[in-house]
Amino acid sequence: MPPGDWGKIAHVWSSSHRTCAGLYGLARRLVSASSKTHAGGRSGGRAAGRDSPWPDVTWGCSTVVQGKHGGVRRLCRRGRRAPVPVLAGLLWAWLPLAAASAAAPPCPGPPLTLQPLGAGAWLVPARPGDPDAANRGQVLNLVLVRDGARLWALGSGPSPAFGRALDCQARRHLGGPVTDVVSPWARPELVLGAAALVAAGGGDAAVRHWAHASVAEAMAVQCGGCVQRLRQRLGAAASDLGADPVHLPSRRLDGDAGRLGPFGWWRLARADGRWLTVWRLPPAADGTGGALWLAPGLLDGHGPADGRDADLAQLQRAAAQLAALAAADGPQVRFVGDQGPPLAADGAARQAAYGQALLAAAEAAVARGDDETAPAPAWPGLPPAWAAHPWHALNWQRAWRQVEPRVLLLPGAPAQADLLFQRSLR
Repeated sequence: MPPGDWGKIAHVWSSSHRTCAGLYGLARRLVSASSKTHAGGRSGGRAAGRDSPWPDVTWGCSTVVQGKHGGVRRLCRRGRRAPVPVLAGLLWAWLPLAAASAAAPPCPGPPLTLQPLGAGAWLVPARPGDPDAANRGQVLNLVLVRDGARLWALGSGPSPAFGRALDCQARRHLGGPVTDVVSPWARPELVLGAAALVAAGGGDAAVRHWAHASVAEAMAVQCGGCVQRLRQRLGAAASDLGADPVHLPSRRLDGDAGRLGPFGWWRLARADGRWLTVWRLPPAADGTGGALWLAPGLLDGHGPADGRDADLAQLQRAAAQLAALAAADGPQVRFVGDQGPPLAADGAARQAAYGQALLAAAEAAVARGDDETAPAPAWPGLPPAWAAHPWHALNWQRAWRQVEPRVLLLPGAPAQADLLFQRSLR
């Protein structure tokens, strides 16, 4: 036998020790039950074990001398040996499973984690920060949802390589392939795994790829340039993208709200002409847990949302809309943002308040003629973790540039020419 096969067998034996222990325990219980049945006494004889399915067999005999006349008597022990073939049968039933496990190749990388979110829902957690070779672009949370025979993927990951890893692990751990893929907004790190999921499931006829029409149109226009930027960021891991990683959704939604499968959905604006969709999974049928909202592009589990490429005023309004929509779900509601763990019921409201305070602080700083290169400020009520988060510094720079043209036209604001001259002297 090749040395590699011994390693596989050792791995299977180690990983299956609980199965073996369970089989051994079952056999012992069968032996014990058989022994108790046989212990009904001599007078019971076979009648004592009449209800047992195991036939009496002779275990062994011995010759002894009895009585003063030296009579010879042959004594035989009888019992039920059926548990031995039962154990053999159980082992033979287990061995093909062990062989299949040994023969099954490992799933392709990157390694993924499936964290239960409740009945029939799992989070594939993102890694923090921006895409790079180390995280292979896995910087946005995904959610998998089981709905009867269908398995939904809200988001598909940053590359076809990621999509293949997700497909393999879904089949292995969740009992079947992804049948429906949703692209919530045109962010490459969230939608480029769809091509592999669709191909692995049998093509467009078998695996449905969904998106709002506004999102699908944005993907068609933006994804080409976005893919090139992502290749540069991934560096050594850029091969994950392959030659043509973009798969446009074949099934498209219209309007501002609707239902799809187990979800409700809403379309919200991130900037002029840039739309995203938020998705609500209702509470479990057994009443455990609350509603779950997926809000990519709006929330973050570690701090403020990433406002790059967004109109921050529209982003703030979208977060306020989300908070209002989710208010009816009560205190058990949870939100899944771009990164980090699920947020509590106040997650959307906190983001809306942050956006409002950020814009107000930027307006005041521009009106005072502050130095725009100064560090991003903190204000009362801003959590220290949010103030120290990288997104806050980037959001501050973007807020400054977005409010500056409007503030400089307000009565009493410093003249734009004077302000530019003052900056040239710094």
